[in-house]
Amino acid sequence: MGKKVEVVILNQPYTFVGEDEERIVRAAGFVDGRIRDVIKDYGIVNTLNAIVMAMMRIADEYLEVKLRAEKVEDQTLRLLQ
Repeated sequence: MGKKVEVVILNQPYTFVGEDEERIVRAAGFVDGRIRDVIKDYGIVNTLNAIVMAMMRIADEYLEVKLRAEKVEDQTLRLLQ
């Protein structure tokens, strides 16, 4: 069983359980930063709206990186053939 890791996101404490404390802390900092960026960029005051907007940004970036990785994988496979 993993250990408990305390983090703060938007001034709210959360406890996660996992083996890699550094990874959990890094992920929480990333999420906190993204939500704060959205609040600053758009002047959003509703926490739920800010979280959803931040998740949309993160999802968009993830899907773009995933698409690029798939293209590189396809190109690599073609080169190997």
